[in-house]
Amino acid sequence: MFGPKIWDFYAGWYDKLWVQKFVLTPSRQLILKTINELPKPEKILDAGCGIGELCVELSQKYPSAEITGIDPSTKMIERAKHGFSSKNIKYICGHPENLPEKQPFDLIVSTNAFPYVADKPKFLSELKKRLKPGGRILLLFSNKNNFYDACWLMMIKLTTSKAQYLSVKATQQLLEKQGFNIGKTERIDSVFFVPSVYMIEALLPEN
Repeated sequence: MFGPKIWDFYAGWYDKLWVQKFVLTPSRQLILKTINELPKPEKILDAGCGIGELCVELSQKYPSAEITGIDPSTKMIERAKHGFSSKNIKYICGHPENLPEKQPFDLIVSTNAFPYVADKPKFLSELKKRLKPGGRILLLFSNKNNFYDACWLMMIKLTTSKAQYLSVKATQQLLEKQGFNIGKTERIDSVFFVPSVYMIEALLPEN
């Protein structure tokens, strides 16, 4: 069961997992708080949208925005379409490279999906191709910044697909190699025993 198909298994009860309270909900709250401080987005992509919880929260907050959620799990997308839909949300099963480059987004969010991306430089490159000049990415996930994080994440790996957890510094370096400027970097507000979960803002220069 373990591997990419584990996400199809989790889809039916993803919103009931214990990590919702301690990680996933605080993650969405930080993303929404950060976006609220930015210029109002018009086109938003959620890369690794899962069952669409963040997409529907974004649609309620920004009803005039065009929101696209994409995820490689068929069951996650099915659940999103049936349980977390809205007239301004479009869900797609696939990867960022499956999206057209002609209509770029001004904001791309990705929460708790990046560790499961096998080719991280390619993933960031594909997101960059779909981002307007001056646009930004909000990348949030569990980070391996210290020994405590490493111990926690080793246990989490046993219940998910293959993952590589990067430190904040290593992630920032990857983004800079892709030509991004690093903006706000902030940890989620959660209980003390949760491993490091940071949001990193990456800005694409105008030129």
